[in-house]
This record gives sequence, structure tokens and C-alpha cells, in this order.
Amino acid sequence: MTATTSTARCDIVVVGESLIDITIGADGTRRERVGGSPALLARGLGRLGMATTLLTTFGADPHGRTIDHELTRCGIRVVQAGHRATPTSTVTAHPDLRGAETVVPSWELVHTDVPPCDHLHVGSIAVVRAPGADDVARLVSRRHPDATISYDVNVRPSAMSPRHISVARIDEMMSRSDIVKLSDADLEWLRPGDRHGDAIRWLMSRGPAIVVVTHGGAGATGYTRSGSVRVRSHRVDVAHSTGVGDAFMAGLLHTMTGRGLLGRHTGRPLRAIGIDDLRGILHHANLCAAQAITSAGIEPPHLDDLTVAS
Repeated sequence: MTATTSTARCDIVVVGESLIDITIGADGTRRERVGGSPALLARGLGRLGMATTLLTTFGADPHGRTIDHELTRCGIRVVQAGHRATPTSTVTAHPDLRGAETVVPSWELVHTDVPPCDHLHVGSIAVVRAPGADDVARLVSRRHPDATISYDVNVRPSAMSPRHISVARIDEMMSRSDIVKLSDADLEWLRPGDRHGDAIRWLMSRGPAIVVVTHGGAGATGYTRSGSVRVRSHRVDVAHSTGVGDAFMAGLLHTMTGRGLLGRHTGRPLRAIGIDDLRGILHHANLCAAQAITSAGIEPPHLDDLTVAS
């Protein structure tokens, strides 16, 4: 079965960090690649043919040039909104740290005007790390009233502000968002000790029209005011897990665009979405994640890649 294509146009602006992931192998080999959840989401949207702008910050250094080249190669309009003299952020994973990550993110926006768009997405470190977090909050509060908003929580405690500050910022962003996506681990971090149902009710009470909780290899569940639906993951050979959640989010926004659900001018309010629609959306997002997880090159899929056995 081939994924449904659509000619619907939706201009999407993604706001958030871009960085370089550095992996040191057990034998000392060093591998570098573009990272940062918002940057990877933008790359995934570009590869699916979406009109996408990334408002981000990175330095005028070799790492920054690598980020700029990779994103523009995928058709992304990159708006550099930070101090170019600040070094590009990096995340280093080393076997001596037993899988722990040393994070050196610099996140501060200087130029903070959001380009005109139908949909605004924010996520990850950018929402919770000062001083740029306050700029992101202002961007969201000033967005055009016809623009819908999505938020990928993507908790990263080692790179965030103190917990109580981060929780307050996450709570505020969820209250401004139409679509909230988070993992089981994110939910547990936000609501430690809560039963799952209580945590979901708390999430929905913040105001989003749709909440999507991902369960790793076990699929994802979508929640609306009218009910919920769970979709299982596709069975695939796992090559890696880097960027899979971002590929899922790209698929989510891509298929919502095709169904005319993003941008309030479309006349299809997200709050009126049906369970069958939501099931189809989650299926498509899972398909994007499955294609990304089997790619040895750690590449999100192109639209033509989205095929599964019938």
C-alpha cells in the first residue's frame, strides 16, 4: 500500500535548536551528524515535500556550515536568528560515559520575527532553556491567529533549566498548543507517580485539541475530546533509533496537511477531528518512523519511500 499524496499546501515554520551530534565509538572513531529535534523535524518535512522554514541558531563555524548545507539540501529555508559568533551547539556521546551525553547547547534568539505561516511548530530544548525560551514563548504568543501550533515536548533533563522552571514552561506551551506530542518517558517525567489515565486527563486539561503519546516500538496513542485510538508500530529491522520521533512528528504534520487540518483558514477545526481520521494520521506517522528506523544512513523518508506490504 502506498501512502496517500496530497496537493494541499501548508507553510510550516519550525522554531528550535539545531546542533551537531558527535558519537565516539569504542575504538575511538568519531562520527558527526546534524541533530536537534526541531532541525531533524524540519529536515523530515522537507524530504516529504513540505514548504518548511526553520528558525534556529548556529555558529559561523564548520559545524554551522554543515547544518546549513544539510538543511538547505533538503529544501528547508533556514533563518539564522542567533549570534553568529557563538559556537554551534554539540552533543557528545562517549562509551566511557556509559551512554551519557555531554550537552553544550547555546540557545538564544536575537531576530525573533516569525515568517508568515499556516502552522507553527516548537519543541525540545528551545522551549525550556534560557534565555531563548522566553523568545520562543513570545513568538508563539504573537503568531497569526489563523496559524495552528504543535509542540513536541521531548524532555532532555541534562540540557534543560531547573526542573520546576522547565515544568512551568512546558505547561505554558502545552496550553498554547493545538497538538502536543510526547513519549511515555516524557509523560512520566512530567507527572511522576500519576496513573496513566490521570496524567492524560491532566494533559488534555491544558487545552490541546490532540495529544499523541508514543510508546517506542509499541506504537502510539492519540487522544481527543471524543475519545482515543492506539496504533501499533510496523514490524521492521531496527538499524538505529536516532531521529525516529522526529520522523514520526513529520509524518503527523504531513498527513494532517493532506487532510486540511493545519491552519485555521482551512475550515476543518482540529477539535472536530474524528477517531477514524486520527487512526489514519497515526498510521501514516508510524510509517514515517518505520522508514527512518530502518535507514542505515539515518535518513527520514521521502514521500516515495512510504510503502508497506498490503
